Amino acid sequence: MGMKRLGFGGTPAAAATPNSARTAKEDEEASTYARQKFGSQKAISSDMYFERNSYSPALQAEAKERLTNFQGATSISSNQYFGREEPEDNDAMGANGESWETTARDVVQRVMSNPDVQNAADSIRAGAMKLSEYLAQMGER
Repeated sequence: MGMKRLGFGGTPAAAATPNSARTAKEDEEASTYARQKFGSQKAISSDMYFERNSYSPALQAEAKERLTNFQGATSISSNQYFGREEPEDNDAMGANGESWETTARDVVQRVMSNPDVQNAADSIRAGAMKLSEYLAQMGER
């Protein structure tokens, strides 16, 4: 009396029963569908085969239509591609670069008006004065 080895699940696997509902014609159609639709491609994903997610014909047609709007363009932004509004270009430079200068000046004024920055500057100034007095005393000796 020998013991048969069992598979991974610990139970003997039942033999697969053939699906009698499928006919030879259905098998033929299923085997040529992928060749006809994807014959020229090197690889496809299951989403492409089953037309899921971004591979649905409606979404692909929409993407192609979007791309035709940009034929001849040298560059496009993602906002243009997806039809979103472009933010205002506040830092467009004039001929002399005055916008950058104005922006830098505004930033420095905001930083310097901060009370913590003013206190730090006063502390550094006081420390520098003490150091200069100390060095002057050392030079006299």
